[in-house]
Amino acid sequence: MQRQTGKQPVAFSLVELVIVVTIIGTIAAIAVPRISNITQRSQEHAVRSSLASVRQAIDRYYAEHGRYPGYDPGTGAPDRDYFKQQLMKISNENGDIRDSYGYPWIYGPYIRAPFPKNPTNGLDTVYVKATPGAADPSDGSYGWVAVLSHGYFGICASDTDLANRGLDGIEGIRAGVVEGLDAVDLGGG
Repeated sequence: MQRQTGKQPVAFSLVELVIVVTIIGTIAAIAVPRISNITQRSQEHAVRSSLASVRQAIDRYYAEHGRYPGYDPGTGAPDRDYFKQQLMKISNENGDIRDSYGYPWIYGPYIRAPFPKNPTNGLDTVYVKATPGAADPSDGSYGWVAVLSHGYFGICASDTDLANRGLDGIEGIRAGVVEGLDAVDLGGG
């Protein structure tokens, strides 16, 4: 024989369910902006960190060679591959590069491989300009922009793209792309 306890099955009422859903919605409304703010701050930190490390490497290269990286030692012409390689490999006084030390290859490397990627578009390519007045690349087509005559280095992105990612408030983020060079002190290298 089964005993009847007289209790009905336990269930939530509609009011209780509405209250629980409201509480969960309120918590989500508070948490989501905080999480997106953390993502934005981490991306800003990644941009600042990448810019700082490459700019320091450029400054060290300049101190040892008397010129900025990015020039082909044979022709003297700007070369984006030499820009990256002269920072990541061992070089001699002229800027010729190789993988191992041995006199006269005694300089560098100034930055560890792999070359940092632009956090906004994931590209590690560098657009090399001889002077600030030289043509700019189309926004976002490269990861970075280097201005060899001044040692400027910055991100290749449009103002709109930077604003959409919350990175438009970082001073010196761009290296002469369009109007940015005249308006912002980018600091050496």
